[in-house]
Amino acid sequence: MRGGANKQEPPSPGAEDIVAQVQAASDNLADLGLEDMQDNPVDDEEEYVDESTGKKKQRSWLGKIGKGISKRAQSVAKSITGGQMTQADEDVLAGVMSCRHPYAVKEGGIGIQDQEEAKICRSVLSMMIKSMGRTLLQGGNVMKTSFPIQCCQPRTILEVASCQAQYFHAFLPRAAAETDPVERMKLVVACFVSSQILTSANFMKPLNPILGETLQVDFSDGSKAYLEQTCHHPPITSFCLDSPQGLYDFWGFTEFGVKFGYNRMFLLSKGNLTLKFKDGTTFEVGLSENKVNNVFWGNMHHELYGTQTFVDTTNNMRATINYNAPGRVGLPSDYFEGVLEKFDPANPDNEGQPISNVSGSWVGFCDFDKVRYWDINSCSKLTMSAPVNLLKSDSRERTDRNALAAKNINLAQAEKIRLEEDQRYQRKLREAKHGVKGH
Repeated sequence: MRGGANKQEPPSPGAEDIVAQVQAASDNLADLGLEDMQDNPVDDEEEYVDESTGKKKQRSWLGKIGKGISKRAQSVAKSITGGQMTQADEDVLAGVMSCRHPYAVKEGGIGIQDQEEAKICRSVLSMMIKSMGRTLLQGGNVMKTSFPIQCCQPRTILEVASCQAQYFHAFLPRAAAETDPVERMKLVVACFVSSQILTSANFMKPLNPILGETLQVDFSDGSKAYLEQTCHHPPITSFCLDSPQGLYDFWGFTEFGVKFGYNRMFLLSKGNLTLKFKDGTTFEVGLSENKVNNVFWGNMHHELYGTQTFVDTTNNMRATINYNAPGRVGLPSDYFEGVLEKFDPANPDNEGQPISNVSGSWVGFCDFDKVRYWDINSCSKLTMSAPVNLLKSDSRERTDRNALAAKNINLAQAEKIRLEEDQRYQRKLREAKHGVKGH
């Protein structure tokens, strides 16, 4: 032991201590003097750092496509508009504002509705900044950080993620029956754009799944989803969804991360998502980029940004969505524009042959060539239920989750600590036996 045989590490705070610290913390983050901090831009280069290895990696060709098209669109749009709101912008604004989720905010995205939740989140951040210092806010992935139970919701990441399939029934069975590849692509894009709203407004943090944790979901249309936490560090969720009559299958994995910038929090995700129809047509589904603005002060709200790309690998078609569309003036950030095009798979970075234009707002609607494919006012959600016989590893069996749902905060925090300590112990056993770190 360093520093002498009698020196001991200070004891970790107990559950009641952590709960009390959050209750005593101030939610006024202006007191922390963060005004001098500069924003940490999210990596927009061709390379990114793989946090599991610490090495630089090239973006996938799917990611490069989205970045390249977005940059070309920004350049062209700026030269055309000159930064002034046009009559076309005015017309688009009227359409966007007429079809929106009731929680949508004027500047764009979904706003927090419960100010008590905002207060709790800011109190937790205040406490953690004082404890960990500014390194918490300097761009590192904080998924390895244990957050107090008060800022969590009584659902895990697996449960939140499964909600994105609640609109699939409105689009994918029709897409499976469609013989026109262009029309099928439009339905696929509309499906996944509409699904964004289903997991928005989650300002309280979902619980991190434990390695090996599972979730089974039965949807009211007969679809069944299966999710499992297959890696601890980095946190990776694997999933598959089986549709009724085998019309389509959806599977893949996602890795989640969280980084803080100046008065904002970036919700990072990457992975591989594949959608395959019964006739063999296969799509690669890109992931959107998310952030929560005004996490320290101001009106807290969730936004999408950047690009999202969908590729029909069977028919060499792709669609690219640009959230907070460049070149538009005076529009909320939830407005998007994009293009559906044929492309040469041998030269995916080259511009393709445009087939159709897509536009809309992820909080309200999706249009292709001014024809509406999704309207939030006319799309109903599937109901979700648990199978009769749950696995012991199911998220709904977690003791901390269930104590939190029952509003027993002290017990929830104690169980969260116990589960985390057990997970660390199991990880050490695996590393000692197999010599592999991170899983």
